[in-house]
Amino acid sequence: NFRPVSNLPFVGKVVEKVVALQLQRALNETDYLDPFQSGFRPGYSTETALVALTDDLWRARDRGYSSILVLLDLSAAFDTIDHGILLRRLGEVGVGGTVFRWSSSYLSDRSQSVLVGGQRSTPRRLECGMPQGSVLSPL
Repeated sequence: NFRPVSNLPFVGKVVEKVVALQLQRALNETDYLDPFQSGFRPGYSTETALVALTDDLWRARDRGYSSILVLLDLSAAFDTIDHGILLRRLGEVGVGGTVFRWSSSYLSDRSQSVLVGGQRSTPRRLECGMPQGSVLSPL
């Protein structure tokens, strides 16, 4: 299972970083993210998530409850994000104006091709997924 790495231009990466900071601020200001969301957030880590989980399990045990922990690994999660749904959710959390238009443009008319042994495949249009290597992908 190989996932392509996007070859993004330098200026595009700078714009991505600016948009990522604005999106992160909007998500934090609207309390859209779960307080225990640890992935890809400054000041949070796997360790903080595990401490919170362990604390919850011990608290339940102290109250006489039994607990079951179910862990899911969403395979290829970044590859299956529907662009239309993502844009709708961005609008729901208050992202609008230039940032919304840029995000829509960023996700539109993307294509990919594969280069193997000097032979390039026919480009295929991408209808879902986020570019690997982009700072926006985890958001």
